[in-house]
Amino acid sequence: MALGRTPLAAAIKALRAELAGGPHADLGQEVSELGSLLLQRELRRFATVRDPAEQELLASLPDAAAVVAVDGRVRVCNAAFDALSASGRAAGLTSLEVTRSGELSEAMRRALEGSARRLELELPHRALSVHLTPLLRGEVLCLVRDVTEERRAAATRRDFVANASHELRTPVAAIRGAAETLLAGALDQPETARGFVEIVHRQAERLSRLTQDLLDLSRLESRQWRFEVAPVDLTPLGRQVDELHGPSARKKGLELRVAVPEGITVMADGRALEQVVVNLVDNAIKYTPSGSVELRAVSSGGEAVLTVTDTGPGIEPHHLARLFERFYRVDSGRAREAGGTGLGLAIAKHLVQGMHGQIDVESGAEGTRFRVRLPAA
Repeated sequence: MALGRTPLAAAIKALRAELAGGPHADLGQEVSELGSLLLQRELRRFATVRDPAEQELLASLPDAAAVVAVDGRVRVCNAAFDALSASGRAAGLTSLEVTRSGELSEAMRRALEGSARRLELELPHRALSVHLTPLLRGEVLCLVRDVTEERRAAATRRDFVANASHELRTPVAAIRGAAETLLAGALDQPETARGFVEIVHRQAERLSRLTQDLLDLSRLESRQWRFEVAPVDLTPLGRQVDELHGPSARKKGLELRVAVPEGITVMADGRALEQVVVNLVDNAIKYTPSGSVELRAVSSGGEAVLTVTDTGPGIEPHHLARLFERFYRVDSGRAREAGGTGLGLAIAKHLVQGMHGQIDVESGAEGTRFRVRLPAA
């Protein structure tokens, strides 16, 4: 809106008088609005000013960093801070527009008033640690660290310790109880003593399997397991599985079928591949009450596919996504009775991935099929 010279000149004169110690200047609505708009324009212009040295300093920081101007908008930031915004650009936006977090917006308001803040934000699929530091000219330095993976790793460690402790507690308690009973007088009763000694032996074997699996998993996850990948003929592996598991399958009334044709060779670590296949076949026999278990190998499109299929009761769909997690069991009681440690499939997954392969599972009412894909030699 254009203003006449007289009202504007009068307003300027009144302002000069006020600044010189005179009475409060009454500028009128239009002049006051013009002053407000001019101030907003200057703030917006200032918010877009990028000092090259300042930009370089922010770019050198490992975390997301931004300088927020006095109007609450991002004046300058690094690429990591831009990535926090859904649009991929944070300059000119408020913290609320960047993160959609009311908690951060309120903390930013307090920081702009001169109060340093530190807070932890839980956003959808992301956890952030935020530091807000007031600067001399009324701006705020905002540092944001993505701690999602750190939180996930900490939770995984806590779960692992809790699960391992739980798994160890049961055999230790059984061994301790049997030993106490023997010391209390059962040693003088040979038939009774034998039963308790068998308990000790059985639980000691379970502890041995569990500690070995824990050591294997630790070596795999810390990349201390050395893979010696070379061409491996699958035919001897098929014969070995038949010799090793045939008796236990027949004892249970199951048919073990091995269909591994001659001439299929894969790039793999022979020892690791043997451990994977033996574990899958052993599980299939343990959890199949009747019917059959089959190990089959086929060559297809530059890779070999090993499948272990059973005719068991199947696995409910909601379990499948977590089946390769450490200590995850579909039926905890049944798995422990079968002697499982809850680590076999987690180890198998790491072994297959270490050989540049893939492992997956599908299951239904007619049974379960594990599939291992490896590069053909």
